[in-house]
Amino acid sequence: MNLKIADFTIKLFSEKPFQLEEGYLPFVDGDEACAPDVSVECVSGIPDSLLDGCKSLFEARSEDQWFYSVYEYHAGLAFRIFNQQTKNSVQQIAVLNKALNEWKIFTVPGPENDLLPLKYPMGPILLYYLTVNHEAIMIHASGVFDGEKGRLFTGFSGFGKTTISNLWKESGSKLINDDRLIIRKRGNRFFMFNTPMYYPALPEEAPLDTIHLIRHAPENTTKKISGALAVSKVLAFCIQNNFDKRFIENHLDFVNKLCSVTSVYETGFLPDAGIVQYMKDHE
Repeated sequence: MNLKIADFTIKLFSEKPFQLEEGYLPFVDGDEACAPDVSVECVSGIPDSLLDGCKSLFEARSEDQWFYSVYEYHAGLAFRIFNQQTKNSVQQIAVLNKALNEWKIFTVPGPENDLLPLKYPMGPILLYYLTVNHEAIMIHASGVFDGEKGRLFTGFSGFGKTTISNLWKESGSKLINDDRLIIRKRGNRFFMFNTPMYYPALPEEAPLDTIHLIRHAPENTTKKISGALAVSKVLAFCIQNNFDKRFIENHLDFVNKLCSVTSVYETGFLPDAGIVQYMKDHE
């Protein structure tokens, strides 16, 4: 099976039956002859002691929940992925080659002995390591396209990404995604793409013209920023595993190019329809 996400081709194959969460189904691509950007072998069962003696490189966790851990594994990387419904139980072990284009995902089979290889958080992890191998980033953001301009809204959780994108949607704009976007460069322009979520949504893309670092405020305000300040503030909301110099350099270079041709604003807004016209008037 091939998936087409953000114009990347992901090839999945397995000797056992496997399933995809419903959010991935609209991204299934029928062009099986297309050369994949990354291939994924799905394997039933997790081998014992696979990560014994491996050096830990990175841990993603909250105070009470593990998400995943990254390890040095021969010339490449390995990942221990934790089940988010069953606290701290391992749902997968994944191995990624040095070139970052071949995965082997060992998965605990489901009740009917089938596999769910991209079960959260495995899918977004795979997409992240796909972006660091190309001229692309993945960012916590929402995005809309009004037929003329593509706008990206990013900020801390609770600062209004979903609210502001819905206000634009209600005004007639197309919603690209309200949580997680991939940004890619095509020629001299940048484009934003949606990624699979927990609900089904058709693949979407749009040119990216402006970035707004948003927050709720008592009145609508906006201020254009540029240079190192813009780069650092946009970079703060990119998804990152900064244990490898290659990943850091890729993100810095990409965001620097992005901010050199894309207008970046710090924007406070009232959660009503007036923000749409305010942004159009003040950009």
